[in-house]
Amino acid sequence: MSEGFITVHRQMMKHWIWEEPEALKFWMALLLEANWEEKKTMFNGSLLTVKRGQLVFGRIKYSIKLGISEKRIRRYLNLLEKDDMIGQQKTNKYTLISIVNYESYQDKASQRPSKGQQRATSKQVNNNIGGKTKFVPPTVDQVKEYCDERSNNINAELFVDHYTANGWYRGKNKIKDWRGCVRTWEKRNKASTFAETKTENYL
Repeated sequence: MSEGFITVHRQMMKHWIWEEPEALKFWMALLLEANWEEKKTMFNGSLLTVKRGQLVFGRIKYSIKLGISEKRIRRYLNLLEKDDMIGQQKTNKYTLISIVNYESYQDKASQRPSKGQQRATSKQVNNNIGGKTKFVPPTVDQVKEYCDERSNNINAELFVDHYTANGWYRGKNKIKDWRGCVRTWEKRNKASTFAETKTENYL
């Protein structure tokens, strides 16, 4: 388990996960066991680089450790990913989970933050646990990091340029969740790849 401790904002008490004790227990376990520094680890015969805010995950292991059925763990993973609290990178050997906004749960060297820093921290936490905040367009680096977590090969610069040109609107609606837009692009790319493969098979 990782060293040290995590910080949790009171805003979490207004989040849906607070109403689900078992899901909250699972979420806390992920936060506490995520790497606090990058390191290499062997898992099922593979050498993995697990970055800060990530952990190698196995449903059976966590089911036994937490006393939660695999079916419910699968459900909680889907809910957390849908709410942009985690990203999942799946292979046939392991699942690598990335905590979104991991830094917002970390102690900043035990320094008392300024009022400006407190406002920024609250904004980060609100974004992560469903608080209502004004939409702030992401940077190319933020989009790239999220796409890397999901291993979807989306061009982050092209994504940002596209929505910047459209004023961060999708159709007639103002975008509220850019990560949701990334997932939509991801689905379209998969559908396009599938269609191309199917066409090639008929040629």
